[in-house]
Amino acid sequence: MLVTLLLLCLQIAGLVNCGYVRVAEITPISDLFDEFWDWRLERSPEFSTLVGSREHNDILEQFTETRFNEDLASCQEFKSRAEELLSSTTDPEQNLNLRFFIAELQTFISGFPFTGFYYPMNYMEGVQVDLQKLIEWGPPETIKDYDDIISRYSKFSTLAEQIVGMMRKGMTMNRTNNAVSMEGVEEQCRSHLGEPKETIFFEPFKTLNFTAEENSRLQAEAYSAIESSVQSGFMILADFLSAEYASATRPEIGASSVSPEYYKACLAFHTSTNLTAEQIHQKGLDEVERIEEEMREIVKEMGLNLTLPEFIEMLRTDENNFFNSPQELLDSFKDIIENKIDQELLQIFHSKPTTKLEITEVPANTPDAAAAYYIAGTPDGTRPGRLYVNTHKYQSQPKYEMISLSLHETNPGHHLQGSYMLERTEWPMFRKSMEDRIYSQTPTRFPINTAYTEGWGLYSESLGFDMGLYSNPLDRYGHLSEEIFRACRLVVDTGMHALGWTREQAVEFMLTHTAASKENIRGEVNRYVTWPGQATGYKIGQMKIRELRATAETKLGDKFNIKDFHEVVLQAAGPLYILEQQVQQYIDNNM
Repeated sequence: MLVTLLLLCLQIAGLVNCGYVRVAEITPISDLFDEFWDWRLERSPEFSTLVGSREHNDILEQFTETRFNEDLASCQEFKSRAEELLSSTTDPEQNLNLRFFIAELQTFISGFPFTGFYYPMNYMEGVQVDLQKLIEWGPPETIKDYDDIISRYSKFSTLAEQIVGMMRKGMTMNRTNNAVSMEGVEEQCRSHLGEPKETIFFEPFKTLNFTAEENSRLQAEAYSAIESSVQSGFMILADFLSAEYASATRPEIGASSVSPEYYKACLAFHTSTNLTAEQIHQKGLDEVERIEEEMREIVKEMGLNLTLPEFIEMLRTDENNFFNSPQELLDSFKDIIENKIDQELLQIFHSKPTTKLEITEVPANTPDAAAAYYIAGTPDGTRPGRLYVNTHKYQSQPKYEMISLSLHETNPGHHLQGSYMLERTEWPMFRKSMEDRIYSQTPTRFPINTAYTEGWGLYSESLGFDMGLYSNPLDRYGHLSEEIFRACRLVVDTGMHALGWTREQAVEFMLTHTAASKENIRGEVNRYVTWPGQATGYKIGQMKIRELRATAETKLGDKFNIKDFHEVVLQAAGPLYILEQQVQQYIDNNM
């Protein structure tokens, strides 16, 4: 009866609006998108939690070859149906949605032969990290929420056994992590052992606000599940890593040691281009040279008779360039974001995000996290976008990089762009939420559109000039310092993974051309080793957006409108080739 009434209302009204959700006329295309989205969340319950759904919060994913083979078959079927619909649709918006949808599926299909699922753990990610993040992504409120957590805990030992089975299979196929990527993973697993009540997994159960009887039941069941399943699962993983996997890791850091085609696939995944490693490497060298010349001009402007290396060393050793306390660092972010950036956004954008932004400290158990990172909110608005600030390392955060870092991570960078997607009520769900996790399974996963999302973030740093935020030459230097870091990534990522560079060569190159400390650079290089190709997406994406803007400005002249251009780019979140097509259409429509 309710379904009948709903369909009747749809026929009469055309659509029903309810907050973040827009129920539109049911069509074969919308039905396909809805079916795919439901399938995605069911196949990856962890992703389901990340996007704010509680429907699958009582289960964990299946991590077997059978599961991934089934996923491949499903993606091929979805793609076939989408291509048939694309050939017959005449609606421009649905045409674009189908093109994005086909690109989403093709990414997984193209990457499948490289079996990224044989790399489920490294020092940066894996179940030893994600299991505790599930609580952060979906904070429990009701008794059912807590029961769901316990249910997940009880299933963990099975998941651990499946992961061991997959990694063991990978060993037989020369599909193993390199030693750098696995440094400390065994210790991460063993850190979850010990008294169950002292583990991070019992934290949600320490303070409960239900009846005494329910509180006691939940605590007892959580304790039992942690002891019998969570801890036994981590013991299984730790023992396997120690006894078998450690001696089987690849000694070479380069992804090409798996196969040259594997690194090519990683580059294609993260850049959504056909650029070769050699082409990307040269682009990086050219950008480093260009940026260093601009840096020298700033040194001259400041009236300093110093070489660039001398200037960098002066900045590194001057304590006044860094923060004195965690609170001072947090306050600086808040001031820049709320009192400087926010006042100028409408100069270059049609609107601001309505999704709330929170500024918070990184969890106490992640002291080695990035200086700052952003996690998008949820489509229903129950979880805001969050800027996580690493206050553990407040003494090493340069003040002169704060404007650029804020622009990148919040507005108009990741928060504005991510919120723009979430707030498009007419978009299908697969376009609104990206699985910002399991990077190690690249290229055998659904896209994260690194070149677009991180390219937009890096491009957003340059928008500080459009908003008049770089009046101080040291802040401008900080902007260039951030940009050259991303340019160096093009050089060292391709150097290590395709051109035979050692880890030390990569460290020395970045030490020579950036102001970062050797300790920070070593951590960065280890990340590039662990996620082949990911670090190249930032600069490749930024260069493409800048190129498209320059083309639009040149061709349109006085007809160019920066707000309209940004609207086009925000609407084209996805592979760079689709972005380029949409910008060209914008130019043609305004000539």
